[in-house]
Amino acid sequence: MTGKRKTIKDIAKESGFSLSTVSLVLNNHPRISQATRDKVMSVVKKYNFCPNSAARGLASKSSRTISLVVPNLTRVFSDIYLGEIISGIYERAASQGFKVLLDIATAQFIKSQEYLKLLASRRADGMLFIASDIHADYLSAFEDSPYKFVLVNHLFPGKKLNYVSVDYAASARLAAEHLLGLGHRRIGLIAGTNTHTGLQFRDEFLRVSQTWPAGAAEVAWVDGGEEWSQRGGYAATAKLAAKMGDLTAIMAANDRMAIGAMRWLADNRREVPEDVSVMGVDDIQLAAYVNPGLSTIRHDLYQVGIESCNRILQLIRGEIAECSDLLPTSLVVRGSTARAPAKG
Repeated sequence: MTGKRKTIKDIAKESGFSLSTVSLVLNNHPRISQATRDKVMSVVKKYNFCPNSAARGLASKSSRTISLVVPNLTRVFSDIYLGEIISGIYERAASQGFKVLLDIATAQFIKSQEYLKLLASRRADGMLFIASDIHADYLSAFEDSPYKFVLVNHLFPGKKLNYVSVDYAASARLAAEHLLGLGHRRIGLIAGTNTHTGLQFRDEFLRVSQTWPAGAAEVAWVDGGEEWSQRGGYAATAKLAAKMGDLTAIMAANDRMAIGAMRWLADNRREVPEDVSVMGVDDIQLAAYVNPGLSTIRHDLYQVGIESCNRILQLIRGEIAECSDLLPTSLVVRGSTARAPAKG
C-alpha cells in the first residue's frame, strides 16, 4: 500500500530547504547551486515527486504564465500577421516553461481593467499587447507601474511604455528609395492611421518622396482602414485611381492591402507591373505566391514574437528594467515592381 502523495512542502521539509528554494530547483533556475540542486532532486527522485504547476507557482510567487492580448478584430485568430507573431511568442514561451494566456481587447476587457487584474492577482507574470491602436489610452496605466508589460510591434511616442517593434521609419525609407529609384514620380500610398507605427511609415515615406535628390514625387495618400485588410486595400485603390488616374506605382503599408490593390488593378484591366508597380510591407508567406510575386519590405514577424517574449521574460526575471527595441528590415524585390512606364 502506498503512502499519502508527497507535496512540495514535504520535499522542502525533508531536504531542509525553503519552499521558494525547492520551487526554484524545480523550475531549473540558474541561481541555484549544483549542491543544493542535487540535495533537493535526491528527495524528488526518492518519492517520484511530480510537482503540481499551480502549487509550484504559488511557492515561487510566479504563475509561469504570460498574458497575450490581441486586438478586437474580425476573425482575429485567422489573421496572418498576428499568427506569425503569436507563433514566435508561444514557441519561445513554451521553451522556457511558460504558458500563454490569450485575451482579446474587447470593450468589456478594457472597461473592467481585466488587464490590470490579471497581473495584480498573479494569474500572469507579465503581459504582451499586440497591435494596440493610437486610442489605447488605458495603456498609460503601465507607465511607471510595477507590472511587467511590453508592446509588440507598436510604440507610443512620448509615453514610457516598453516595446519591441520593427523599425517602420527605416522600412518607409527602403520602400521609397526602391520606387523612386525605378523612376516613379506619381505614387499612390495606402496606409492606416490607427497605429503610431503606421503613421511613422506614412510620414517617412512622404518625407523621402518629397526630398528625393533626383526629383520629388507627387504622392496621393488614402487611408486603408483600421483592419489593414485585402478588402481595405481594394477599396483604397479605387479611391487612389479617382484621385490620381495616371499613377505608376502603389505603395501599401502592408502586404494584405497590397494584394487587395493588385486585385483591383486586375479587375480594372491595369497590368502589374507594366502599368502600375505595387509594393507591400511585411513579406507574409502569401507575398511570394501571388502573381506576380509581391515586392515588399521584409518584417520577420515570427522573430518579432520571439524577441518580444525574450524581453517580457527578462523583465519578469529582473534581468532588465525597460526595453525599447527596434528590429531591422530588408528589401525583397519580386515581379510586382518595375521601372516606371515611359511617358507616351
